[in-house]
Amino acid sequence: MDVTDLISDIPGMEVDGYVASTPPYEPGSSLLGRPVYWVDEVPCFVSSHWAVCALGTTKRSQFIQQVEGMGMRFTTIVHPSARVSRMASIGEGTVINAGVQVATHTQIGRHVIINRGALIGHHNRIDDFATVSPGANLAGSVTVGTRAWIGLGANILEKLVIGECAIVGAGALVMRNVPARVKVMGSPALIIEREVDGL
Repeated sequence: MDVTDLISDIPGMEVDGYVASTPPYEPGSSLLGRPVYWVDEVPCFVSSHWAVCALGTTKRSQFIQQVEGMGMRFTTIVHPSARVSRMASIGEGTVINAGVQVATHTQIGRHVIINRGALIGHHNRIDDFATVSPGANLAGSVTVGTRAWIGLGANILEKLVIGECAIVGAGALVMRNVPARVKVMGSPALIIEREVDGL
């Protein structure tokens, strides 16, 4: 629903409906006054529509791959109030929310969600299906791995690596590299859980 509101501020874009594959949604139902289509109906829209996946989980990769397999194209959403450097790159299907700042030479992968007011420093790399939550601040030359999750208001110091599928808790201060598939929290951030699979 957040992305529907976001798109309403972008000239030339409009949400025609939603695609679901699990309850509580049902085929033929509606959401925010727009129809809900079942995932099996996606091929009907391949030639006429573009999709964006705004599921609030790094496991959205599974749904996206299913829909891509049906031939659906994905669009990139950048809110007008965001500032993205002309020397940065953004992959297909990525959502850049209101108030986001993306600095020069940053590379953002496919189907990444950068939420409200996040600050993304220069020369960062954010890999596919990662999520950066509202108010997070990534300093320069930070690498965020595939399907990693950066929590609300987290701060990550320069030149650090956040491993794939890792979770950085809300408000964490990250001062050293975070291995893949761990959860860190606190200031300074410490590992509190291992063998996680994104969020």
